[in-house]
Amino acid sequence: MSFQQGLSGLNAAAKNLDVIGNNVANSNTAGFKGAQASFSDVFANSLSGGGGNSVGIGTALSAVLPQFGQGNINVTSSPLDIAINGQGFFRMTANGTATYTRNGQFQLDKDGYIVNTNGARLSGYPAGAGGTIVTSSPTDLQVSRSDLPPVATTKTAAVLNLDSRNGTLPAGSAAVPNASTVSGGFTAPIASAGGQIYRIVVGATTAFTFTSAAANDTVAAAAIDAGITANTAALTAAGYTVAGTAQAGTLAFTRADGTSFNIVVTDTMATTAGGFAGAAFATGTNTVNNGTPAVAGFNLADPTTYHSATSMGVFDSLGNTHTLSLYFTKTATNVWSVFGANDGVQIGAGALGVITFTTTGAIDATATTLPFNLSTAVATGAVTPLVFTLDLTGSTQFGASFGVNELTQDGATSGRLTGFSVGPDGVVLGRYSNGQSLAQGQIVLANFTNAQGLQPLGTNQWGETPNSGASLVGAPNSGSLGVLQSNALEESNIDLTAELVSMITAQRVYQANAQTIKTQDSVLQTLVNLR
Repeated sequence: MSFQQGLSGLNAAAKNLDVIGNNVANSNTAGFKGAQASFSDVFANSLSGGGGNSVGIGTALSAVLPQFGQGNINVTSSPLDIAINGQGFFRMTANGTATYTRNGQFQLDKDGYIVNTNGARLSGYPAGAGGTIVTSSPTDLQVSRSDLPPVATTKTAAVLNLDSRNGTLPAGSAAVPNASTVSGGFTAPIASAGGQIYRIVVGATTAFTFTSAAANDTVAAAAIDAGITANTAALTAAGYTVAGTAQAGTLAFTRADGTSFNIVVTDTMATTAGGFAGAAFATGTNTVNNGTPAVAGFNLADPTTYHSATSMGVFDSLGNTHTLSLYFTKTATNVWSVFGANDGVQIGAGALGVITFTTTGAIDATATTLPFNLSTAVATGAVTPLVFTLDLTGSTQFGASFGVNELTQDGATSGRLTGFSVGPDGVVLGRYSNGQSLAQGQIVLANFTNAQGLQPLGTNQWGETPNSGASLVGAPNSGSLGVLQSNALEESNIDLTAELVSMITAQRVYQANAQTIKTQDSVLQTLVNLR
């Protein structure tokens, strides 16, 4: 026995205690990977060879091997705390040099780059236009603070139920009879006390007369609507003559029997030499009779002209919000006319389209063409007209109350970044105030053929070496790479109980090697004392 063996044993035990102490010291370091000391025996070289009777001269530390086992994952409150569940390392760059780490404690610097506590930038794939990930070579990930531009609505959809129990209403106003087919004068539309509305359309600059149909019909000056320019001097007990320019309005007649009715007058018709172009009567005397009632067509201001209505917001090219209102009128059995309005102004002159249902309540695709094409003017400085489609696919006609099951549209106003999250695939998703989201980039992971060949650099960083092999970079959850978990950190993989037991063992080994030196010293002292 010599001092060499005991001294090497002391050194080895001390190194082992160093490794164990470093493990214990970093037991609370996020992403830390423990190490294990590896030892080998030592034999003295001999020209003739050691032979079978060679005795070793001690031990030596051959390597300190990192142990890349998975650490526990602990939930945190920061979206930029990211844990790797599985294999792989985060790729960091500083001054053009790439390093690798399992510590997922990140934050944003003043320029929007995702960095660790030492200022090294996290690598990933950038996002192109529209949030498309560009899987080229990794670069420094940067979160853009720019507002999300608005998106004009191009598609709208509604899924609803129309009540099959509703009665029918006409799709439009009752047609005015043609003068050539009416003998003895024009039968004007009127409104009876029951509320049915009739219309006559006039636009005269030439005088014409309404003559009562019965001796007991009377007209009073107080019944003249203020919206009409009239020659009140032409009033007679037999009727009422309009002279001058007729304007939109209503003439109110009072019958002697107390029955009230209206004549609706508009100025939409042009005057011609022989009468009114397109009108159903000529200048002169025309008879007013209380004929068969008919109901006026759709009027968005009159709820009695439609059965159901709903609305949704749509957006123009500048992100301004407009209210799209939809009105549904049952015009025949299983047939509904759909009307629309933008910001309270009707879209188009008539219905947007017609939907027909089968006897089981589903939309009849053979009789219905969807979607409807809508076009409406806007006055906000945006692109005008605002053009989009309306799809009612999936709507039903059942014997139940009107109900809206879904309203969707693909437009959006501008949005400001309010937060972001990281998905299991590493995509950094920005959330905006307009409810939209946009990918800002994708975190990449790197793996190595021999991870134990990496060089420890401190601060939880590792460097690539020829012994580790070149880094294999890819998206999380691809190949052998693990998945990411946001709002979480991977804890140190140190088993503190096992380390403390190993510390006790290393202490005993140290004491034992010290005892061999003490014993060798006693032997030498015995030899010295021989006389």
